Amino acid sequence: LREIFGAYGQIQAIDLPMNRQFNTNRGTAYIIYYEVADAEKAISHMHEAQLDGAVINVSIVLP
Repeated sequence: LREIFGAYGQIQAIDLPMNRQFNTNRGTAYIIYYEVADAEKAISHMHEAQLDGAVINVSIVLP
């Protein structure tokens, strides 16, 4: 994820929440950019793109 989404700007952090019962990823990732414009670029280029054969949904999530 860092390699793919890092193409749109400098990433501050990536969070991959885990399903504690099965110790697997829940299918969600939170990518935090330093600049809002970089996040917007990532959304415009990656929303509904394919990653490892799956169509991904990319959007802004506010705290």
